[in-house]
Amino acid sequence: MTSTAFMAAPGGFSSTLANKLDKIDCSQVLSAVLKADTALLGHLRMGPSGANIEVNWIEDELNPAYVCCSGSANNKITISAGYATASLQRFLRKYTVLQPEGKEYCVQLTQSLTGLSATVAAYGSTTWASWTMTKCFLIAQPWADVDSASSDSSLTRTKRKNFMQVFERAVEITQTRKNMDMEAVTDELQMQIKRRTLEIKRELNMAVIRGYARATASNTYSADHELRTMAGIIQLIRDWDLDSTNEDTMVIQASAALTAGHINSLAYKIFDAGGLDETADPIILVGPAQARVIAAMEKDLRRVEQGERTVGYYRNVFLSDMGVDMPVVMDRWMPKDKLIILDRSRVSIRPMSGDSWHLEKMAKTGRNEKWQLSGQYTIDMRCADKTHGMLFDLS
Repeated sequence: MTSTAFMAAPGGFSSTLANKLDKIDCSQVLSAVLKADTALLGHLRMGPSGANIEVNWIEDELNPAYVCCSGSANNKITISAGYATASLQRFLRKYTVLQPEGKEYCVQLTQSLTGLSATVAAYGSTTWASWTMTKCFLIAQPWADVDSASSDSSLTRTKRKNFMQVFERAVEITQTRKNMDMEAVTDELQMQIKRRTLEIKRELNMAVIRGYARATASNTYSADHELRTMAGIIQLIRDWDLDSTNEDTMVIQASAALTAGHINSLAYKIFDAGGLDETADPIILVGPAQARVIAAMEKDLRRVEQGERTVGYYRNVFLSDMGVDMPVVMDRWMPKDKLIILDRSRVSIRPMSGDSWHLEKMAKTGRNEKWQLSGQYTIDMRCADKTHGMLFDLS
């Protein structure tokens, strides 16, 4: 932020007339600030620019490897929706072989689905047995050579969204103040721009974590369009489709002090939904209160060498039960009762096209010189219902 290349060369800071510009692109400066940050912003990549105040992205997925269903004594199975009925009827086709979790027997569909039900028969040497609602894995979907091609089973793509949010600060300085010789301050304008930049970085950091989306759903203009706010990570994990209803698929209420078991349970929940795959880059995001709890986990099992002069315990990587290393990132703006497992490979900060971080000179009023720092950003969070998760109500 104090580099002469940024602060002293272009714009109003130069005494050379040819270098005086009314607008300075500060996007590289903000990027440099984010990269140097040890909190959350330093762990998120910059994504492509957006072209509208509503940023959309498409999420596509494979058909599931299991469905949840129950089997009754009359050789019928009933499936828990989970997916649209039409989608279930396409990929859960006749002759599919299912195996209920924890059971040794298998069953085969003898007919195509009617609604969410179908007739099944024992498969192989197993005999029929009913079971309560549980996972049933699709272990085989045989097809005869003489049969024509099956129906297409592609799942409908899902469109997700977030809103651009304007971040803005102004700096105003009088001609007298600008030219005063002050102790420890070589350039008042430069110093104030630096401070406002750090304030906006703080606001962006908080919005990325705690932001709550608000914008009108109609196409007509309203003040909400101008004063829109973006959804943060917490809201997108709980309400990924922004319909104001918490689905909480990847959320666990702890109602207790944080333990390694809580983190492992959340990691397994994400893994079971399809997250923590070979492309994942997960971190554990916590505030200082829960970071201290993680640091003290199993401290009595540690050995120290004779003459060790370091007192205290600190851990910045958590190794889950499934062998996945997750760096612990402490952010002072993270709510103290929450812990988030965040897949960095599926989250990015996106600027508005042509409206990334910049400094612009406003019209002069008398002997007052005024500058505006602003930019428009949002976060793009893919697969929020499958690859990220949250613990809350931690004591």
